[in-house]
Amino acid sequence: MATAGEGSGAGRKDEGDEALARALKNLELREGELDDVFIAEQDLASMRKKARWLAVARLNTRKTFSSEALFETLRYVWGLAVDPELREVDDNLFTFKFFCLGDWNKVMNQGPWLFRKLHVMIAEYDGVTDPAMVPLNRVAVWAQIHSLPELYRDQLVVDQLARRIGQVKCVEVTHKRWYEGDYIRVRASIDVAKPLIRFVPLNIGSEGRKMLPVKYEKVGYFCDVCGTLGHDLEECGDGIHKDEDIQYGKWMLAERKSQISGVPSFRASFPGRFGGHGRGGRGGFEGARKRLSGDVFADDDLDDTASSPIKNQKPVELVTGVEEEMEDASETDGARENGKTNRLLNFDDPNIVEMDGVNGEEQGGGKISPDVVPPPPPGYVPPREKKRSKKGQTNSTPSSNDDKSAASIEEDRRDQ
Repeated sequence: MATAGEGSGAGRKDEGDEALARALKNLELREGELDDVFIAEQDLASMRKKARWLAVARLNTRKTFSSEALFETLRYVWGLAVDPELREVDDNLFTFKFFCLGDWNKVMNQGPWLFRKLHVMIAEYDGVTDPAMVPLNRVAVWAQIHSLPELYRDQLVVDQLARRIGQVKCVEVTHKRWYEGDYIRVRASIDVAKPLIRFVPLNIGSEGRKMLPVKYEKVGYFCDVCGTLGHDLEECGDGIHKDEDIQYGKWMLAERKSQISGVPSFRASFPGRFGGHGRGGRGGFEGARKRLSGDVFADDDLDDTASSPIKNQKPVELVTGVEEEMEDASETDGARENGKTNRLLNFDDPNIVEMDGVNGEEQGGGKISPDVVPPPPPGYVPPREKKRSKKGQTNSTPSSNDDKSAASIEEDRRDQ
């Protein structure tokens, strides 16, 4: 758990160093305490190379917070190529170690970085100086200067106006308008202990002084009374203030545009179901009309216009009953044993050509006969029925002599 309090850690550190210095005057060092550890020059150069992308950081708050939660939030927001080493040095004091130039530039030159709407103050670190001695009282923010006439948008004038906000890092006169209004963007480093700049004055001689409003992008908590970052109105003093004490407010926050001109929306590039846009299938007017009228499947695009030889074939009546198969006296014994019907495909027909089983293409170069009908699947005959049918054939098939004798006997009886 990291406790906050700007400068509190440094104060305790100074007190500890003074106590140690006083104790050293009366201490006698033993033999094991004088055994030095030496670092060779080549090892020192390698260490400096590994620690060339170091930073020290502090959260701009006096409240207690979780350092693990801070680390998880920063890792998620940064999305770096290589996972950094984040270490807690003291109460609300941290060191960050990065492993590639791209990650270093992203963290140091972008932002501002916020944790629970509180600014994370970051500064470069050489790895040797005491981290508590590194000044951490500034944060880089994006500010906007509004209502500057086109005639005075000279580089010299703009630079002078930007310096009224803080230490200027860059100025963008021409840019994509992501926010409402006509403005100039300024990236400046501001002191968190000083109030935010609300206006920058421009004196135009005979026209007099013009107060140009300043708005801030992605800024954290600031007080509506004193205008400093890190706390709100109720945390300033005793939290009780009169209406005339309110000198700052949300009107200082830049409002992001709902639709950027010249930039296609995300939904427009990914059509959804029923003519809509974006994920989730939110349909447009055409899709809503079809759903309400119930003619979704009456669209002409759903008509089957494909052509195939199989579509021209006549339906085949399949013989599936066991009784029909038993009554067919023209079937051979071999066909009965194999469970086949008399609708056998004549493979000797010259009009039939073989088809490729993968692509459905002709193998012999001939034409496909549309009149050829494949044989139906054989009907299922239980084994008991097969045995009974074979027994019935054996018992009901007498020899030719027996047939003749039976016929002659019957004729003699009729003659009598």
